[in-house]
Amino acid sequence: MINEQVIERLKKGDWYVECKAEQDADLVLQACDEARIKWRDGDKATEYKPSNYPVDIGFCGEDNRITHAIKYYKESKNENITDWFFNAIKNNDSKLIPQNAEQEHMVQILLAIMQKIPVEVNIGGEWGTSTILFPDMGYEYRIKPTPTPIPVSRKTWKKINKEFRFIVMDKNEHFYHCKKAPKRFDGAWLLSEVDHVKSPLIFDSNGINWETSLTERPEDI
Repeated sequence: MINEQVIERLKKGDWYVECKAEQDADLVLQACDEARIKWRDGDKATEYKPSNYPVDIGFCGEDNRITHAIKYYKESKNENITDWFFNAIKNNDSKLIPQNAEQEHMVQILLAIMQKIPVEVNIGGEWGTSTILFPDMGYEYRIKPTPTPIPVSRKTWKKINKEFRFIVMDKNEHFYHCKKAPKRFDGAWLLSEVDHVKSPLIFDSNGINWETSLTERPEDI
């Protein structure tokens, strides 16, 4: 959220901000969104972003809309609030705002860790449990997928040879009976490492995540 002091100043109009890079424009447009200030053509502020930098983004009271131009506002009567704006954004009353989808994802991952929700990290193509983030290492993080077992009835289990203790679905929605639980690595089940056969039975794959589809035979069947 942008603090109220910034929002009120933006609403008054007759200002411009010098944006040296895309990140600067992101902050200005986010603030305009919260102040309910739109582009001249009526688009929401964050729905469009200038493609060339540096650029000025300004708000003329007469237009009641924001526009952008290179060096345009320096020749206008609008007040240059660049330094004030970025200082106000960074003060202690403001909250840091994710600037892109990657940052938003990492915020969700951090919240999951703080709330004791299982998180996994992909290192070398294999997902493993993680309780620490290393943002600069380029690792891929995700909230651990919820198990989605294959719907196998007790009656169906009785039709399957008892030596096959597991059923698993691959990414192509093919099902396999396995004597031991296969490991998953680099986007696939390592079926070649366990005795297995392709299932002759038909199972409903709707809503099943192949990564969490490993289903074990009940002990009493």
